[in-house]
Amino acid sequence: MLKELLSSGSTGSFGLDRCKALVDGVFAIVVTLLVLGIDVPTDHRFSEQGLIAFLGRIGFDLLIYAVSFWLAGTYWVQHAAIMHFFRNGSRTLVWLNLFFLFPVTLLPFITELKGAYRDEPLVTLLFGGVQIVIGLALIALWRYAVLHPHLLTHKIEEDTRRQVTRRMIVSPIIISLIAIPVSFLSLHLSTIIFLSIPLYYLFHPMLDRNWSNSEMSEE
Repeated sequence: MLKELLSSGSTGSFGLDRCKALVDGVFAIVVTLLVLGIDVPTDHRFSEQGLIAFLGRIGFDLLIYAVSFWLAGTYWVQHAAIMHFFRNGSRTLVWLNLFFLFPVTLLPFITELKGAYRDEPLVTLLFGGVQIVIGLALIALWRYAVLHPHLLTHKIEEDTRRQVTRRMIVSPIIISLIAIPVSFLSLHLSTIIFLSIPLYYLFHPMLDRNWSNSEMSEE
């Protein structure tokens, strides 16, 4: 069914402003909820414990927040880079956009769950599963762009298509598949492995480099 959705032609075009505004609004709420999810102990006493000791008590929550924040930021940038190729939208693109946003909205919940049940590897399985679904949604958006060049500002070159697809498979899908089994050995290590998702993106900015080409085509 998804394959048919991706290959189906558009029955008219849609402006992208509302679609992009919805994404920006959702991500703004998501990152706000992430920081609000940090649980500050009510029984802390700075005069007796000191600030360093207090931060040590909530250190894992801060680590999870940092990981989830940079994951959310990476997904926002990836989505923005893909949408930058589009000149017009379609009904299918709108639905694919919503399919992408659904797992994104789960990030605050799964982050707080991971902080509350920090000793449960199965929670990491859920955390990684959300990252995998987000990755699949991004690939679906990218695939739709490749299959519908008439909606784009310029055609996507074959080399770009292959490299971007490969990067999206590695980050976040393969990295998450590595982090999940590692959690049964070390929860902290598996959490840090998730940080390699935005790091991998930073060192492979193939999609970002095409923004200037898109802007030149529009001119």
